[in-house]
Amino acid sequence: DDAAPSQETVVADNEERGLRMGLLQEAMAELSDRERHILTERRLKDDPTTLEELAGQYGVSRERVRQIEVRAFEKLQKTMQAAAEDRNLVNA
Repeated sequence: DDAAPSQETVVADNEERGLRMGLLQEAMAELSDRERHILTERRLKDDPTTLEELAGQYGVSRERVRQIEVRAFEKLQKTMQAAAEDRNLVNA
């Protein structure tokens, strides 16, 4: 079947997925517990927790939770990009 991906493509895709997951796990470890929790609840769940629910858990405003989420996501992206560059996985 010409439409099916080759075995080489499947292996390469799996290897890339593994590298990306490793970078994500390393970057998540750089976040504070609160940042990690909020980011996980808001971005990594199929049914995300609302800002209102998280605001209640942390005793802060919805806006503060949103700010923490945005900052944590930016830190995550920056950390993953730097790690990928360090490993020569992307062009700087």
